[in-house]
Amino acid sequence: MMNQLRVLLVTFLLAAIGVAALRDTHVGLSDGILNRHVNITNGLGPEVDLTVHCKSADDDLGKQLIHYGSTYGFHFRVNIFGGTQFYCSFKWPGQFHWFDIFIQARDHCKNCPWLIKADGPRRFNSETGNYDDVYKWNKPSKFVLTHG
Repeated sequence: MMNQLRVLLVTFLLAAIGVAALRDTHVGLSDGILNRHVNITNGLGPEVDLTVHCKSADDDLGKQLIHYGSTYGFHFRVNIFGGTQFYCSFKWPGQFHWFDIFIQARDHCKNCPWLIKADGPRRFNSETGNYDDVYKWNKPSKFVLTHG
């Protein structure tokens, strides 16, 4: 019984130390296993500016203006227990769309580059070296009332 209690206590302490190390960016794993970076490039065409507004449940990254061919990027740490998600609105003359730019269960990239085209966002495919992972815009929602 005493040995089982010791094993349980040691296991608990090691788990607590591990979780604390992952939460602390200064003590965390050297390769930044929880760190992610999203890049969004405007591929709509010359003279077409793109306004992007990205948010998560915890963070509002504000509006960003991206000129054609330019890139906006942001970084964050995923939740060790899963569920990290960022969504963005995309606005350009005569158009408004939104898309879940990062879903932890879907996106297993550490660096996640996206190219925004009128027909939908395209994620960079490291195997082909092209932006050929094409996604559809999210369906309009009654909860999206403003063009953020």
